[in-house]
Amino acid sequence: MPAKAAEYLIVGGGAAGLGIAYQLAIRGKRPLLLEAHTAGSGAMTASAGMLSPAYEAEFQELPLLRAMVESRLRYPEWAAALGDIGYHPSGTYELALTPEDVPYVQRRVEFERQQGLCVEWLTGAELRRRLPHLSPRIPAGSYAPDEGHVSPDLLRDRLVEAIHAHGGTLYEHTPVRRIEPLGSHFRVETPTATYEADTLIVCTGVSAEGLDLPFKVYPVRGQMVAIETPSPEWLPAPVRYFNRTTGYGYAVPKRGYILLGGTAEEKGFDPSLTVGGVLDILRRAYFVFPDLYDQRILRFWAGLRPATASRTPLLYQVPGQRLYYINGLYRNGILLLPLISEGVAQWLLEGELPEVLRPFQVDALPEA
Repeated sequence: MPAKAAEYLIVGGGAAGLGIAYQLAIRGKRPLLLEAHTAGSGAMTASAGMLSPAYEAEFQELPLLRAMVESRLRYPEWAAALGDIGYHPSGTYELALTPEDVPYVQRRVEFERQQGLCVEWLTGAELRRRLPHLSPRIPAGSYAPDEGHVSPDLLRDRLVEAIHAHGGTLYEHTPVRRIEPLGSHFRVETPTATYEADTLIVCTGVSAEGLDLPFKVYPVRGQMVAIETPSPEWLPAPVRYFNRTTGYGYAVPKRGYILLGGTAEEKGFDPSLTVGGVLDILRRAYFVFPDLYDQRILRFWAGLRPATASRTPLLYQVPGQRLYYINGLYRNGILLLPLISEGVAQWLLEGELPEVLRPFQVDALPEA
């Protein structure tokens, strides 16, 4: 059977692959996207959909912070173009769990303000006026009014619809078995067909599916719990909480439930739930919101996030070839989705990344 031609072939239907295919399609191209399982079944399942640059970047990650802020600013336009993606510009809270945690959260507020972000410092009493179910034990925290959240599931569905509507193609349950360079193009073999692509973009995350990636990807497991919420007003905005001993947790309101997380465990390619992981999530959430005690648990699950050694994105073009690798979005795949998708589409079509993404473009790969 002769090979089928594809101008732009994308391997991997996670956040990056879906977003890049969408951006190519609305620019008049006809991308072909191959996904080994179902679209968004990888790291997107381990995402709460928080759009929170202020609380995601660490003190030393200024290029990543700038990229996250710019990407978050694009979400209103994306929501208007795609339709219902569960976009809520609700702001985000960050709480200190004990008095000993307050100095760290205060330092974060100072850092965020130095970077030009709008962040309010709130006493425990001020927090409880805004979050009436908050425990009286919470001493203080902050609020970033420009932030918000989306639904990863709705975002995935709208992207799939938009790709098809603009002339792109998505084949699910189509693992790539082999990639072979053939002069100026690539032969891509799947169990059901062979394709010849002019440009190949590999966005497989942790699911390399047997492909020999030229760099190391570290799977980081995230466990999550969904609990029933009595009303949409019960939790008006995402809440992150910090403790020096137990680390971070979060609660994010969704339609009909609250999403609790999360863990960040380097346990290899094991997506299993654990008693300890779920217990830690519930213990932290109950400490912050004791009224959750009687709420029904709806489900538990876990996913694997793709991380590089630096915990920052990796954007790489093989020298002299139209072969691109996009990986390492880690826990920020949803937040970075608009910027990465638009920037990579520009890179593919015009030959240059936007300036804000260039810190993540590598000329030589770290050892795999």
